[in-house]
Amino acid sequence: MNVNKDLKIRIVGAGKVGMSIVQAFAQSGFVVHAMDVDQGTLDRGLKAVHGNLDFLVSKGKMTSDEKDALLSRITVTTDMGCVEDAEVIVEAVFEDIALKKQTFEKLDTMVASQEALLLTNTSSLSVSEIASVTRRPEKVAGMHFFNPVPVMKLVEVVRGVLSSEETIQHVQDLANLMGKIPIVSADSPAFIVNRLLHALGVEAARIVEEGVGTVQDVDTGARLGLGHPMGPFQLFDYLSAIPLFEHVCDYMAEGLGDRFLLPVWVRNLVRAGQIGRASGRGFYQYDDGKQLK
Repeated sequence: MNVNKDLKIRIVGAGKVGMSIVQAFAQSGFVVHAMDVDQGTLDRGLKAVHGNLDFLVSKGKMTSDEKDALLSRITVTTDMGCVEDAEVIVEAVFEDIALKKQTFEKLDTMVASQEALLLTNTSSLSVSEIASVTRRPEKVAGMHFFNPVPVMKLVEVVRGVLSSEETIQHVQDLANLMGKIPIVSADSPAFIVNRLLHALGVEAARIVEEGVGTVQDVDTGARLGLGHPMGPFQLFDYLSAIPLFEHVCDYMAEGLGDRFLLPVWVRNLVRAGQIGRASGRGFYQYDDGKQLK
């Protein structure tokens, strides 16, 4: 495969993350198709992309002509048939191993080219297990983007047990063409970055549980003592990702042990529907999306 900007790129799953990946590819000069089974999801995702681009235009970081050209490179569809001629698939469905395996099994039968890359944006799940349902596991790898995708430079390239060296190199080349910086991870629960992040998050939760410091103290310590732009509690709140935090920690605990088990007080936030900024309450309280003191 010749990795270039003429590749036929298909993103499967057009939720918030999926459409951010679509925008990042289009912003890098690729023509890209977004596929989702739900038209409402596509409509909301495309509306979000328009909003993001309008903001860039308002800040003088993009012209109206550049915005229109970028949007012309994006096609959205509910027709799964769009993947048949794909050269690169990036799957971005919900972080559930059964759903991802079901998706890859279907993609394997539909994508015509045996040279096509079948990539998963999973942030924590086993790439090897996802690849196991295909007849071409050597062409399967992880391509994990970070939010907000058009802005964040990092891409984790995850090597499954049967991923070929050629596939891993192609994914790195693709990331470089997007202006991203790739790092390569072995197929271990949560890979490199989320393993670091969730280890920090779990320990932060334990610090609060043990009365060593408050949520605010921990976040201030992470910002001013470790140089992080956000503390761990602020970050999970900002992304409205407390349920995902719990889900990923549970998955990691299965593979890496009890050190990744979350305290009950965090689980109770999820049970109470306090998922972060989007719900108006998480580790902090919010008014119209703004954190209250």
